[in-house]
Amino acid sequence: MSLNPAAAVVARRLKQQGFSNAQIAGVLGNFAQESGFNPRVNEGGKVGGPMGRGGYGLAQWTGGRQSALVNFAKQRKMDPGDPGLQADFLVYELQGPESRAAASLRKAQSPEQAALVFRRDFERAGIPKDEVRMKAARDYYGKVGQLDQGIDFTPRALPGEQPSVADALRNAGLEIQPREAQEEPEKLSSNLLDAFKAQVLSNLMPGGLINNLLPGGVLQ
Repeated sequence: MSLNPAAAVVARRLKQQGFSNAQIAGVLGNFAQESGFNPRVNEGGKVGGPMGRGGYGLAQWTGGRQSALVNFAKQRKMDPGDPGLQADFLVYELQGPESRAAASLRKAQSPEQAALVFRRDFERAGIPKDEVRMKAARDYYGKVGQLDQGIDFTPRALPGEQPSVADALRNAGLEIQPREAQEEPEKLSSNLLDAFKAQVLSNLMPGGLINNLLPGGVLQ
């Protein structure tokens, strides 16, 4: 079984930051416990935008950290519930206000140890449930390892959601540039056509096969 789409985004971001597979699995084990990888879920189960009380998002950010996530999204003119945005915010925290958590996470040698360290120093969860987090981390460890084998983990639309044009382009290994940088309308039209083809193929064939058929099938 492959990674959840939101989990794949987080795993790739952390991979780019040099975290090991075990350390990434520890983070994923925590997010599985915190939010079930639903980036738009509020504490208590309501799905949508952040309500300003309780936790929100993949890490269930609370209080001032949730406000920081919202401001982070506003600065980028993005939805705070976007999994890619939350993955970037995670990296921002690990490089800045939560750098202590990053330092301790980098010392973890196993998925279980990483899960414990991340819960203690980053999540600071009121209800630890460490056994659940450690088991989930061990389960995700093998899936994260598949990233090294070139298996397609291109994020798909979450259950019940329709993929946006941006998602379709990313699924085809393309990127949307800012409007002011779009100086070649013909190229954009071609990109949209390629994205449409990719989306059709993704609905018909397993991700691994698509990766063999389409160039750039990996989300950057």
